[in-house]
Amino acid sequence: MKQRRNRRKTRRRRGSFRASNWFPFAMLFLSVAGILGVAALVVFVGLPKVLPYLGVEYRAPFLPAPTPSPTPAPTPTPNPMDSFNPMDAQSEVIFDGSTSYTWFGDPYFYKGTLLISAGKVVDTKATMTSLYFYYPDKGRTAEELPYQLKNKHFMYARFNDDWIVYLDAKLDGGGFVTVVDRSEPGAAPIIIKEVFAGQPELMLDGNYLAWTERTGSKMDKLFVCDLKSRETTTVQMFNNNVYGQSKPSLRNGVLIWADPDEAAAGATTSAICSVALNGSPTVKTYRPGTFVHDPQGDGTYTAWLDGCHGPDTRLYYCKGNGSAVEVDSGVVDFGLGGGFVAYSKESAIYVYKFGERKAYRITPEKELAQFLGVSDGKVLWMDVTTRERDIVKFAPIP
Repeated sequence: MKQRRNRRKTRRRRGSFRASNWFPFAMLFLSVAGILGVAALVVFVGLPKVLPYLGVEYRAPFLPAPTPSPTPAPTPTPNPMDSFNPMDAQSEVIFDGSTSYTWFGDPYFYKGTLLISAGKVVDTKATMTSLYFYYPDKGRTAEELPYQLKNKHFMYARFNDDWIVYLDAKLDGGGFVTVVDRSEPGAAPIIIKEVFAGQPELMLDGNYLAWTERTGSKMDKLFVCDLKSRETTTVQMFNNNVYGQSKPSLRNGVLIWADPDEAAAGATTSAICSVALNGSPTVKTYRPGTFVHDPQGDGTYTAWLDGCHGPDTRLYYCKGNGSAVEVDSGVVDFGLGGGFVAYSKESAIYVYKFGERKAYRITPEKELAQFLGVSDGKVLWMDVTTRERDIVKFAPIP
């Protein structure tokens, strides 16, 4: 009996905590701890996961700000000229064995096809008696065009989707400015105008043809012909000055030419004049502060020589109406391309990239080259290291 009473006393002592004064505080502590735990889960776990889905930026309190990720350095755009190998890029115009022509002239590319005059030696003179389409990407095949000359040889042949134009030239100067309408199958050549002196280089752009022609002993005229209407207009007259010997440029609907700088007060500087053939007839004038010969423009860049192909001639360009930038000196000839200008100096061909302001030689060190022009993004030249035959080469510029 005594033992049972002792066990009952022991049980009463163990359960007496519920009846103690500490029990309510313990329960309160556990309740607060539970509430705080739930709140912590919501604040530190729930909200960071849910709010970003609702478009709300949220960072839990008391947490350190995240270290920002470093901005990745942009990968530099590779320079196409760094991987450009002129020897691999250049090609030679080689007709197949069905033709015996060894003399070529005035090559002109359009959409990957080359138009070129071909000839033979007649009475000790190389005479270009035939016109050919040459297809470098189609097995180097050649197609002779069925046009007959009224004079002696083809010069300055140009073409686009709608027209073929050329000068049906006499050997001693003069000839016929001639056009073929490509929209009419089998169309015969049409004479646009007779030329009585000189052999003007023809400039074709869209439906317009431009050239500068000697029309008198001291007079030259800049003509533009609308090939659709066959109407020829005199744009500018050059009376007894050197600008009549400067070639015009016609590209992207803009005609440009060189003229005296009337504001130069006697200085030997020139003006570059331009007019949009399909827009306002207003003539715009740019004064570069140099003499100008043979300007070429594409609506963004304009390039020119400051002399008439002499040994000290310098090549310049400008963007828009910006300041003139000198490219090189001792330049013989040049041609404007898309984002570059190609030129010849000391029997070598160079390409100057406007974006880099850097020149690259594209012909081998021991090759002697004569510049032939720029068309369709390609530079063309004649390899004159040997003169046994005409070797026409070209290279696309990246």
